[in-house]
Amino acid sequence: MVDNLTGPIFFNPWRRKLIYALKERRIVVKNIRLFYLLCLSLILVFGSSPYALADEPLLKDIPLLWNPTEDVRTFKAVDLTIYHDIYFMVKPFKDFRKNPAEIGVNIERKGTSQDLPVTTKDNVAQWLTFNFSRTLSNFGVNVLQDKGNLTLEADILNFFVTEKSVYKGLVALKVRLLSKSNAVLWEQMVSGDSTRFGRSYTAPNYYEALSNSVIYAVYSLLRNDSFQRAVQKGK
Repeated sequence: MVDNLTGPIFFNPWRRKLIYALKERRIVVKNIRLFYLLCLSLILVFGSSPYALADEPLLKDIPLLWNPTEDVRTFKAVDLTIYHDIYFMVKPFKDFRKNPAEIGVNIERKGTSQDLPVTTKDNVAQWLTFNFSRTLSNFGVNVLQDKGNLTLEADILNFFVTEKSVYKGLVALKVRLLSKSNAVLWEQMVSGDSTRFGRSYTAPNYYEALSNSVIYAVYSLLRNDSFQRAVQKGK
């Protein structure tokens, strides 16, 4: 009699069952180890640990960077006929937010009992004035630094990203259109918002949400019927 599973005769059924059970146990243990290694790899790559944010450095006094993911060329075309002979001058925006340094917050509270703030040391009004003007130009509208046909000025009411399961950006402005004599031809709230997915509490995702929101705010302004009528009237 050969006392193994490969022999021609195997008379002890209990021993055979034991050997089979040990082999199955080794397979199960091996699979469990592989599963845990896979989970660990995903945590390291994607930061999906429930405690991933606990040790993250706070995003305080970060620089403001223009980092849109939206391309104006993919937007539904704006009828630029009304703006053909218009040259806008964009005055420096005024920031009316209560806390000018605050630009975002993470409220996921993963591994922490507190919300995680996002602040900047840069001048939001200057950043927004420049990129608002640049986006107007990107849409095909004429913008001059001075001596335009018409003037745009704006009050910043909201410039913020709230992050929970996604990044939700919002830029809200009170925009005024002025004539050459500085008479107010039009005044209205204009806003743009953006929703982004991304790794938790990372600066580039806040930049993307804010930049995209600016683009949508400009797009909303150019498509506004009452704004177009005011521009036509001010020619």
